[in-house]
Amino acid sequence: MKVIRWNILVLISCILSCGKPTENIKIVVDTDIIKYTALIQVTDAQTGNPAPANASIAAVGVNAANVYEISGKKEIKLVQGMVTIGLQPNIAPTSQNPIDIAVEITAPGYTTQRKNITFTSSIRQQTVPIGISKVGNTAPPIVIPPPPVYQNVSLNFTGRCPNRPDIEIRPSVYVSFKKSGSTDNYRYLGYMDKGNITTDLLALGETYNFQIVYGGESYTVTQKIEQTSYNLTIDMTAACNF
Repeated sequence: MKVIRWNILVLISCILSCGKPTENIKIVVDTDIIKYTALIQVTDAQTGNPAPANASIAAVGVNAANVYEISGKKEIKLVQGMVTIGLQPNIAPTSQNPIDIAVEITAPGYTTQRKNITFTSSIRQQTVPIGISKVGNTAPPIVIPPPPVYQNVSLNFTGRCPNRPDIEIRPSVYVSFKKSGSTDNYRYLGYMDKGNITTDLLALGETYNFQIVYGGESYTVTQKIEQTSYNLTIDMTAACNF
């Protein structure tokens, strides 16, 4: 099967101008549009649980107009306390001029929290934990110990469009994980580049749920770890809306 590799902007242009692809062509969508990104993880500071479902996030300040959700949407919203934001593609920091932005988290019953984020030319991906406290709560924030490390496992994710079998997505996004069937919260696994990620946080013999948040939606896939590499398919409907 012939494979065409485009980034998503070129793909959109082709679909609009070329019509429906033929059956023997597979279109591969690269979601790596926004180059400087930050995964924001908002939690209850005292419990470590994800921010409540009614929590909201907004970019504020002088550079707010340059902030987008990783899928390219201007609207940013928290999904289970997480969202990835970044700078629009034609804006890039330099070594002399980093770009500062601010986000503000609000939730009923919680003290509003503002967090400054700096994008530099040397760091393309970063994680930004933000703890919010209930109004009047002065208890110190909970400290969650780092997860144990094991041998390296490589995961190769392919995104799927349920109604477009001719489209294959190579996601460049942040990945979270937790043991399947557990009541634990999702934890940060790492950043996958064009679908590929290698990690030492997965134990052989354990089954894990892997989660990505993209376009305001959450997608998961489950895999038992019994070898050192896997090819996984994950639905990504939000990446299919051209």
